[in-house]
Amino acid sequence: MKPTVMNALDKWREASDQLRESAVNALGLALPGLAPTKTPTYCCPVTLTIDKPRELGNGRVCVDDDTRATVELDDVPNDVIAEAVDAMFGIGWFDQADGPLTDAAPGAYNYDDEQTGAEYEIVLGDNATRTGRVYVSYVPVPYAAELLDAITAARSRQEQEAAAAG
Repeated sequence: MKPTVMNALDKWREASDQLRESAVNALGLALPGLAPTKTPTYCCPVTLTIDKPRELGNGRVCVDDDTRATVELDDVPNDVIAEAVDAMFGIGWFDQADGPLTDAAPGAYNYDDEQTGAEYEIVLGDNATRTGRVYVSYVPVPYAAELLDAITAARSRQEQEAAAAG
C-alpha cells in the first residue's frame, strides 16, 4: 500500500476513534449511570451498561463500527417512557398510538425511521409491573443521546413532583 494511502487511513482511524469516544461521553452524560463495560465478542466494539440498575432500569447501549447506537433498556417506569417519548417525538408519532403515550394502554408501540434506518420499539408494561422496555436499533448517536436525556429528564421531573407531593 502506498504511504500516502496508509497515512490517510491512519488519520481516518484516529478520527473514528475520537468520534467513538465522543459518542460514549455524550451517551454517558445523557443517562447518568451508563458506563463502559467489557464488550461481548458477538457485540459492537463499545458496550455501556447501567451501573445502578435499580435506580435507572436495566440495560445497555452499544455503539457499532458506524457509530450508530442500539439502546436496550428494561424495567423503566411506563410513565417515564411515555413522557420522554411524547416530549421527544410529539403526540401520536408511534404506530398504534392515537394519542399521548401517557394515556396509552399496555403494549408495544413501534416506529421505523426511514431517513436514518433506526427502528424504535416502546413497550409499556402491564398495570401490575408498571414498567416497560425501550429498544432502539441502528440509531445515530445524537438521536440516542436525545432519547436517553429525555428519559433522564422525565425521571427527574417525576421524582421532584413526587417529593413535592409527598
